[in-house]
Amino acid sequence: MTLLKMKKENLITVAGVVWLLAGMNVALIGVRSAVEMSGAAVGLVVALVVGAVAAFFAFHAMFGKIVLKNAQRIRSLDAERLNFLRFLDLKGYLIMAFMMSFGFVLRLSGLIPTWFFAFFYTGLGCALALAGASFLLHRAFGEGWTFHARRVGE
Repeated sequence: MTLLKMKKENLITVAGVVWLLAGMNVALIGVRSAVEMSGAAVGLVVALVVGAVAAFFAFHAMFGKIVLKNAQRIRSLDAERLNFLRFLDLKGYLIMAFMMSFGFVLRLSGLIPTWFFAFFYTGLGCALALAGASFLLHRAFGEGWTFHARRVGE
């Protein structure tokens, strides 16, 4: 179907939008969890903020490498016009499905306390959203652009 095909460079834009929206959604879940704890002590609030920042930096480093790797993968695809779903490879779709399912089950199970989701999802979501923005900037400024000082493989 030609309607589903686009220039391979535009797949980077699709990846950016998907990652940005996913990140905003995950961060929103974290913020909602924090709001549910509105009566929490100041010490707990500080711990949540520190935890969210730590989660952000841990995932930001990992996602930065993924952005570069996937942008390079997309640019190396053979055809000039590809199905828009090719913004991820099979491994990426499997990881995404696992992570979404695992997070959903954990939230529904009640086994994990609200404070965990407050800091973890806020940090993770912000890192995902920044990765989405990085994809968009990578598309806008070209193959050589990187958010970080070094590119993958250097």
